[in-house]
Amino acid sequence: MGLDVYAVRPSQSRVTDSGAFRRLQEMSPAERGEFGWLHPAELEPFHELPREFATGGVFWPSDGDPTGIRGQVYDEWVSDEFGLSLYELFDPEDVRGLLRRLDDWLERAGNGEVTVPLFGHDSDDGYALSRVRSLVAFLRATAAQELWLFPDY
Repeated sequence: MGLDVYAVRPSQSRVTDSGAFRRLQEMSPAERGEFGWLHPAELEPFHELPREFATGGVFWPSDGDPTGIRGQVYDEWVSDEFGLSLYELFDPEDVRGLLRRLDDWLERAGNGEVTVPLFGHDSDDGYALSRVRSLVAFLRATAAQELWLFPDY
């Protein structure tokens, strides 16, 4: 199995960050109430993302949900480059932090200061940098709605 990562929002407004989520998990079922993860309120920004595999768009999740990406494709590089794992839950602040780091990385890549990742391909197919830009576009759409990244594996 792989890793799909989805942009989601908590069903309870009191879950605003990882600390609030941990506190909710520590509550009894009666105190906690029903909790779940919901799709983003606005889906259009996710429908507009570049998704063409052959032309370097962000990779679709296995179920084709536009609010998700194939996280396993990016996880090794994100881990090596930034010390983060897409197998972990990201709250909105974590999403913004990764987005800032990726924006900085893209600037350095434009200056030739970093090596562009291959994302599991045997050789550079010419689209690696486009795939990073597509990942940034996905995270920008996620951050704009204060969404979380939910790993599904």
